[in-house]
This record gives sequence, C-alpha cells and structure tokens, in this order.
Amino acid sequence: MPSAAYFRRQADICLRLALIASDEEVSNRLIMMAREYTVKGDALAGQSGADAPPGADRRTSAESGREEAALPPAPNGADSAAD
Repeated sequence: MPSAAYFRRQADICLRLALIASDEEVSNRLIMMAREYTVKGDALAGQSGADAPPGADRRTSAESGREEAALPPAPNGADSAAD
C-alpha cells in the first residue's frame, strides 16, 4: 500500500504539471488531482499517527470544522470538471 509520502509526491507532481499545462481544462483537472492526493496522504498520515510534513500549512475550515490542506485556489470552473 502506498505511503503518505507517496501521495504527497504525486500531489506535488500534479501541481507542477498544472503550472506548465497550456490547456486550462487539463490544468484544472491536475489541480483537483493534487487536492485528492493530498487528502489521501493526510488521511494515511493521520491513521499512522505521523505528523504533517515539515512546512505544511494547515488551516481549519470554520464552516466544516475540519482541516484542509493549503493548496492554491482552483481556477474558475474546476469544481465542474470533477462532477
């Protein structure tokens, strides 16, 4: 089974690819994938009792009361690509 570090590396790769993608739809999908990988990595780290990676910026959502990984905001229309 992949580790939390694996999912975090995948998230980083997706974000880097999103920055250089010339197609906005592809870039948006890569950002969404990065968010999904980050959530999976955080969930695995939480299960194993591991701390967040050094320098990880964590914030608590006031609306939901749960923690979210600090990723760049999704460009307009990114949510519709995930549906």
